[in-house]
Amino acid sequence: MRGRALLTGTAVVTAAVLQMASLGPAYAEPSGPVGPGTVGSAHGEATSAQNRADSAAKDAAKAAARLDEAKANAEAEAQKAADAAAKAEESGNAADQKKAAEAADKAAEASAKAAKAQLEYNEKTAAAAAAAAVAAEAATNAEREAASLARVTAGTGTAGTEILPDTGVFPDNATHSDNVEVVGHVRGVLSGNSSCPALKPTKCPAFSSLNFVRYEKLGYDVMVANGTGGLAVWSLKDPEHPAYISAVTVDQLRQPGETMTQFWEGENLTVDSRRKLVFLTRDSGTKGLFIIDIKDPWHPVLLGFHRVPLGHTATCINDCRFIWSVGSGVRGVSSPVHVTDVRDVNHPFTYSQAVVSDVRRTGVTSGSTHSVDVDFDGVVWVSGSGGVRGYWTDGKHFDPATQTKRYATAYDPIPYAGGSVSGSEGAFLHNAYRFPNALGDRPKGDVMLITNENNNQNCSKAGVFILASLEGTHDADGLTSTPENPVKMTRLATYNPGDKPGHYVDPTGKTGDCSAHWFTVDGNIVVGGYYEQGVRFLDISDPRNPQQVGWFRVPDRAAGPDGPAIIGSNVSSAYWHNGYVYVPDYGRGVDILKYTGNIPGKKEKKVCWNSCEK
Repeated sequence: MRGRALLTGTAVVTAAVLQMASLGPAYAEPSGPVGPGTVGSAHGEATSAQNRADSAAKDAAKAAARLDEAKANAEAEAQKAADAAAKAEESGNAADQKKAAEAADKAAEASAKAAKAQLEYNEKTAAAAAAAAVAAEAATNAEREAASLARVTAGTGTAGTEILPDTGVFPDNATHSDNVEVVGHVRGVLSGNSSCPALKPTKCPAFSSLNFVRYEKLGYDVMVANGTGGLAVWSLKDPEHPAYISAVTVDQLRQPGETMTQFWEGENLTVDSRRKLVFLTRDSGTKGLFIIDIKDPWHPVLLGFHRVPLGHTATCINDCRFIWSVGSGVRGVSSPVHVTDVRDVNHPFTYSQAVVSDVRRTGVTSGSTHSVDVDFDGVVWVSGSGGVRGYWTDGKHFDPATQTKRYATAYDPIPYAGGSVSGSEGAFLHNAYRFPNALGDRPKGDVMLITNENNNQNCSKAGVFILASLEGTHDADGLTSTPENPVKMTRLATYNPGDKPGHYVDPTGKTGDCSAHWFTVDGNIVVGGYYEQGVRFLDISDPRNPQQVGWFRVPDRAAGPDGPAIIGSNVSSAYWHNGYVYVPDYGRGVDILKYTGNIPGKKEKKVCWNSCEK
């Protein structure tokens, strides 16, 4: 068989692949919760893609046969033309010269047909290669969707009997408003290396965040928390007195060849409750994700560690088919987000190209991303240096870049709204929550709740809690944002704990760290962590005038006549959960509170953060 040129075909394949990358996959990605229907649909798409690939391969084979025939004919006609020309030259006969000219014309015609056949072959071969690539991708997609469904589980139905010793000391010295009750405290796994950037001298031996996983067969939840010591797991059969049942320590997390002495930092712990998986985000040393199976929470299993270029926080999106990871360390990209497919947790895959979230809508590549939070409508919000930006990662939506409706994906999202906040343009925006209901004079879905983190013992300079309006920032409205005139959210109000009830000043007269940090929402009440200022409850019924309605904090106490030593508050966050508030503290462990005040506003079926998609 004669050789066939492929350079033109390769160029066509490259163009086709680039086009698929810009317009999303050439097959329909699974949408909605993972289930038999989505697996069946994915397999159907894979079969259709393979059929198209087979058809394209047949077309390419036919084109190859036609090319071979055309080339053979062209060679034969060229030889005839050469023989006729030689004869005409030798004889000098006019008749022979006429025949030579006719042979030359036939040879030229055959050569043109061969060139045309070559172009057709190149196109058909390129199309076959592109179709084969799509089919392979669709087959992998179907395999991953099936792998995700295979891990969906109700968890163990048999409770373990082992309870680990917990060194926590109940904070009998806690100070709080009358509408806050302190009902429990746990300590869990502690770190032998508590170093961290905290202003409080006791630093960070305990936890930065926590989350909850439902066990349908047991009929209750399990709480997981991560910190410098690793992962701790508690049974919430008695929600006021969690039972410490297991841990994954730093020694267990340490990878071969490492000298890891603490886990850092897992600041926004994400879980897949349907598959009973915990993802610990590592931001020190080699960045990436530890994946832990807790089908049996008394016996957690570390499935492995997966490298990701960004590792400060991570969030499950699209029913935890994918994880968006954010942080610092990727240069030349405006607000980078790295996307990892975790449907097959034994073989996770991270896309090499970061999503450009451009939270400031200016294209500036300085700064970092910090948090990803999914709202009740499935919009994925990225917070970072100077802004908060929302994106669709699933479903069909209007794309302002193409001026058409198309399907959004986790790796090719469609912008929704957001940007910088007027009056807080230079602020480091830590995390965000899109309030789902009408609030005051603002319509449903308009108000963004945002944390500005800036650790400072001067409350007038420390990071604040921000309420902002999305009005005028929706991408589908055809807005133009430029570095000179960027689209911005309107700031409605801010809050800081300075000089409010519960304000902490240490014995030397120094104010404790005042910065706002992580928060959760129930009805119109926001509960948040404020480092050394403890926990604050805010009523945001009037988004232009939030009011503190409760507080909690624990003072430091040395061992003595009043009781054992107690580490004072250095609160990371506060999580509403089934009528209680669970408070992870960098130094203390986890405090359990009960808020007895009024909770105005509409209560959602679930209190959520990190990933709220329905």
